[in-house]
Amino acid sequence: MGAGVDEVDYAKQVEPEIERKRRYFSLAIITFTAFTFNLSFSIILTSAKPYLDQMDPEAGTQFLGLFIAAQPLAQLFFSPLLGYLGNKFGSIRLLSILSTLILAAGFVLYACVSALPGQRRWYLFAARFLVGAAAGSITLCFSYIASATTVKERTTAISLFSLAGSTAFVLGPVIQLAFAPLGVGTDIPMGGDLYLNLFTGPSWLSASMALLNALVFLPGVFTEHNVAKKEGDFVATMAAKKRSATAASPSPAEMAKKIQRQKRPDKWALIVCIVIFASVQFNFIFLESVATLLTIEQLGLSEKSAIVVVGLAFAGAGVYSGVIFAILGPLSRRLGERILLIIGIFLLAIGPVLLFPYGGPPPPIKYLNSSHSIASTIGADNDTLLADSIFFPCIGGCPIDVQPWCGYTSAIRPEQLIAGFVLIVTGFPMGAAMTNSIFSKIIGPYPQGTWMGILAAGACFARVLCPICVTNIYSAFGPLAAFAFMTGIMVLVLMLLLIYYRHLVPYRYEDIEEPIPFLIT
Repeated sequence: MGAGVDEVDYAKQVEPEIERKRRYFSLAIITFTAFTFNLSFSIILTSAKPYLDQMDPEAGTQFLGLFIAAQPLAQLFFSPLLGYLGNKFGSIRLLSILSTLILAAGFVLYACVSALPGQRRWYLFAARFLVGAAAGSITLCFSYIASATTVKERTTAISLFSLAGSTAFVLGPVIQLAFAPLGVGTDIPMGGDLYLNLFTGPSWLSASMALLNALVFLPGVFTEHNVAKKEGDFVATMAAKKRSATAASPSPAEMAKKIQRQKRPDKWALIVCIVIFASVQFNFIFLESVATLLTIEQLGLSEKSAIVVVGLAFAGAGVYSGVIFAILGPLSRRLGERILLIIGIFLLAIGPVLLFPYGGPPPPIKYLNSSHSIASTIGADNDTLLADSIFFPCIGGCPIDVQPWCGYTSAIRPEQLIAGFVLIVTGFPMGAAMTNSIFSKIIGPYPQGTWMGILAAGACFARVLCPICVTNIYSAFGPLAAFAFMTGIMVLVLMLLLIYYRHLVPYRYEDIEEPIPFLIT
């Protein structure tokens, strides 16, 4: 992982070319899975709050955090479980098929909430929980990438996997916008109390894509490969030959087991990676949690306009992040993965700072608990508020009757939102991809399913806490407290990264007199 050092690719020496082509095709299917899952998530990303408000107006901002957290809460439990089962079964096929079917069921429930009785907020919670449970299969994808790539291929493969997800985040909000002409009401009935609109249309599309994804994992389409084990055996044999003066040597598998028994992966380094990866996810889910909320309350946009603005922002961010993911492979070989990780964490720490309220008029005001709903600007400079734009009607606003700080806290200006948004979506791909790559290399030749599941569970734990913490801190104390909380977390993580910097290196075989290029990264 050091700068300017080439890694040796042993793929040509451990597998024939035709097998390598099949292996690349299997990796393409895994990448398509990332695309499907991320597209399904991003399609409904910007409409979560308006849909919750429509289905259950009494749910409020406090429940919004729990609603958003339902998905990572499910991942928290199912990621390590699926990782463990993947190791146990020695295959990801059946688990991947079941996961995509659960994903389809979750989106069908999400689209059918209007036809269900009682407090609909809990049906929405259940739908997102099912979607999160299915998302645990992303652990299987990362585990498979680790086993189906050589060390030299791995960073690029993870970057391409992340690029597919980023591309999905580009298309998701755009597809959401394509459903905007359907409206948010009951103009297009589907039978009974079911309706096709801006909220349900994307859900039906996501369910269809999940069923398609299940088909590509069927036998005859998807074949599993484990080139990492072959590479580990090959390197172990090379190490043995360098140590032995005799012609006879143990078999590759025996030598691999013998060497691996002498040294386990650095667990402290793995734990540090889990903390770093969780913090990166924490930061991004923070952006996901408050983007639409800030656009409505700080800029005064209507719900529909906020969906359009945030959707376009995430679409642009997806294109931008996609470019970053595309260049991370070659860039990491030049600068080093740890250096890129430090840069990414630093940007994630600075992003929330730009969102601090730095003085000026309060945001547009509205009243939730009165017979009228107005959006006024108490001492605001109307020329600088996006809410007064002729393109976006000023219907939203900060609810002063439930959030008293709206009357005296300065509004966050549009340019602040843009700058903070750009820094966070710059740092996120660096942090996510580099942590995944470093984590995988630290584990080395050992089965990675369970560890990848723990990594994903750590991220999910952060994604559960973040929307609950941030939305409640924001609602109770205002944006300064919420964003200072985020900045403090990222500063602590940056310090942890610098302290353990020297430990974040790939697995090294013991008892090797001469360094093997494969191990020097």
